[in-house]
Amino acid sequence: MAHILVTGWLPQSKGNEMLKVYTAKDKPAYPDFIKRVQHWMAMSSEGMIKTYAVYECPDDKILEGFKAIGRRYTLYAQVEGYKYYPELLFDAQEMIKLFL
Repeated sequence: MAHILVTGWLPQSKGNEMLKVYTAKDKPAYPDFIKRVQHWMAMSSEGMIKTYAVYECPDDKILEGFKAIGRRYTLYAQVEGYKYYPELLFDAQEMIKLFL
């Protein structure tokens, strides 16, 4: 299984607006092959709300997973000041093997 981490940032002043978008019923659904593993939030020292979401998807569907996640996060990006960055995570031991 592949893991995708999405880190997002938004101004604290936009928290209520983001909550409305996040809880909306008409946002794009994730495909069945994507599983949200965990979602965390933190307050940054720069006055931003920072979010971390980890998703799992099959190795053979990584591209489709990124596209599906992008469709959802593009909706969140309508909130002024919101930005996000998705990245593919590698197991540390697997990554070390690439360098040996």
